[in-house]
Order: sequence, then C-alpha cells, then structure tokens
Amino acid sequence: MDISTDFMRRIAHAAAAETLPRFRSQGAVTNKEAGSFDPVTEADREAERSIRALISAEYPEHGILGEEHGSQNLTSRHVW
Repeated sequence: MDISTDFMRRIAHAAAAETLPRFRSQGAVTNKEAGSFDPVTEADREAERSIRALISAEYPEHGILGEEHGSQNLTSRHVW
C-alpha cells in the first residue's frame, strides 16, 4: 500500500480542524453505553467522520475500523 505523505497530512489536518476548536471546551460528553465509562464527545464523532470521508473518497476499497461510527469492509486487504 502506497499512501502518500500528503494524504496522511490531509487526514491529520481534517482531524485537527474538528478537534482543536473544541479542545477544553465545555461541550457535552456522553457515555457510549449506560453504566460504563466510555466517554465520547462531538469532537470525537466529527473527527472520525472527516477522516472516514477522506479515506472513502481516496481509497473506496479500503476498510475502516471505526470507534464512533462503526466499521465497514473489514475483510478488505487494507483496513484503517
């Protein structure tokens, strides 16, 4: 798999664009499951959404093991 440095940089910038403005904000934190401590924030969800969008556009055949939005195509040769 030949992933360019430019593409990796685009992913990092996309995640930063979602997370940095929300860093240390008083935004809502929810638990994924009742009775557990598995916090998730809007920044978490939006960062993953933006990363997934870039991967899907550039490498539609690749799988994605997601934490906030589930997984897709895990039998692919390449899984992010």
